[in-house]
Amino acid sequence: MKKIIVFLIILAAGIAIGVYLQKQPKSQKIETQVQTDAEKVEAGLKAGVQKAGEVATNVAAQVKADAKKVEAAATNVINKVR
Repeated sequence: MKKIIVFLIILAAGIAIGVYLQKQPKSQKIETQVQTDAEKVEAGLKAGVQKAGEVATNVAAQVKADAKKVEAAATNVINKVR
């Protein structure tokens, strides 16, 4: 009887250790995947910020060019009126 109880305790401990060790790689895999996803998001954000900066620069340049055209047109109108 004592041998059966000791056997059952050792068996239960072995099963518990086996389950614990099986779950470890999954949690590490999930952690690695989360880190990879976070790096991708960070890279995407940096690219997005850089692109937004480029767009803002292009818009500012276009506004300046348009302002110069408007100024030139206004100057021409004033000169024709005189």
